[in-house]
Amino acid sequence: MKRLASTALAALLPLAAFAQDDLKIGYINKMGDHPWFVAEVAGAAEAAEAGGAEFVSQDVQFNADLTITTLDTMIGDGVDGIAIVVPDRALGPVVAARAAAAGVPLIAVDDDIQDEAGNPVPYVGLNAFAIGERVGEELAGFYEEAGWDAGSVGIVSIEDRKADTCMQRNGGAEQALLANSDLTEDQIIRAAYDNTMVNAIDVMTTTMTANPQYEHWIFYACNDDGVLGAARAMENSGYPAENGIGIGIDGSRACDAFGNGRASAYRGTMWLNSANHGRDAVTLLLAAIKDGQELPMTTYSDPEFITMDNFGDYQAKLCG
Repeated sequence: MKRLASTALAALLPLAAFAQDDLKIGYINKMGDHPWFVAEVAGAAEAAEAGGAEFVSQDVQFNADLTITTLDTMIGDGVDGIAIVVPDRALGPVVAARAAAAGVPLIAVDDDIQDEAGNPVPYVGLNAFAIGERVGEELAGFYEEAGWDAGSVGIVSIEDRKADTCMQRNGGAEQALLANSDLTEDQIIRAAYDNTMVNAIDVMTTTMTANPQYEHWIFYACNDDGVLGAARAMENSGYPAENGIGIGIDGSRACDAFGNGRASAYRGTMWLNSANHGRDAVTLLLAAIKDGQELPMTTYSDPEFITMDNFGDYQAKLCG
């Protein structure tokens, strides 16, 4: 068994048994207490165990300094490969350079990054713009079914502007919504948020208060937290559920939204099984380390659209 090299690494969570061949995979994620990352890290740990490797994971809680410290500590402790969800894509060049200097294979998960020369680092996750387009298409369908007058509708783009992947998702949703409806860009209100449900409630409440001319609301965001937060803001402000249409991404709040059987403006979510992201990242790293296979530049996950109508088919997986 390898000995932990420093007190910093003592914070790393051992999630799989030590392997006889002493392979070790490190996993760094930015928000380990969120359901998405809980599932993602669990999937990664399962893949490591199945591949006969030790697995260590660190939640850096959006802290850039801790991210670099953790990376250095993992490298110093002799990990054979690293998967990372960066808290800020601007860290990409530093992360890539340090992994390359140490000769440690690196794969980015969820948020794509580049090295110092602008070359992409191998990536596992979603095609951000394409999944946003799926959201926009479904929003347009719900809007058409609702039969609202276009002039009564405010569109809220709830934006995490620090994360490029989030802005790509919003961009895809906007493009597809406008392309498939009679709504216009002039109706879009852009509201910055910090990727949390609490803040989404606040910014949606502020947006509705500042725009009393709209009776109906359509909204989209980077994740489920943004959309469910907006839906709850509508409810808190006295809007009936049928006056709003929001579709999330990731499925992490589907149980909260649909589990009680009560209608809300949160109409659905594009579910991506985040456990597959972690599992794929570790599997690819082990194939590169053990068999010399080249890391593919992109490995995408396809979403499944969950609504109140089909939630029963997913409840056991999501809420178990």
